[in-house]
Amino acid sequence: MSTREERNKAVVRRYADEVWGEGNVDAMDELLTPEQVYHDPTFSGAEHVDEFKEFIRGYRAAFPDLRYDVEGIVAEDDYVAFWGRVRGTQEGEFLGVPPTGNRIDIMGIGVVRLEDGKIAERWANFDVYGMMKQLDADPTVVDRSDEAE
Repeated sequence: MSTREERNKAVVRRYADEVWGEGNVDAMDELLTPEQVYHDPTFSGAEHVDEFKEFIRGYRAAFPDLRYDVEGIVAEDDYVAFWGRVRGTQEGEFLGVPPTGNRIDIMGIGVVRLEDGKIAERWANFDVYGMMKQLDADPTVVDRSDEAE
């Protein structure tokens, strides 16, 4: 594996640990380009880092004890794929679901493309359906399509 691939994997580990695991949105300026392209089953398009910071703040407010444990990571050129488990307790509103006090434990996978050592494009697929069921919420309500406007 090349040194570049090792550096890219280190960026992604910091992204998972510091941004998702600790809620450190300030680290996003070091780890992500100002504008990224984001893809998931409910949304695809440009996302400014400040918008993403707000999303992380909201996620962390809803799940203040959120943990993201990376269970595997592979890199090739400027692409890094990683997968793991997200756990937390819902103590705030999330995607219109009032606080339930329920614990979530879901799996997910992410792929990122880096440019000059920063994340420039992200793909994500997490078990949002399973998460909503664990929150005793309607799993069909998840739709971020209006957030790009």
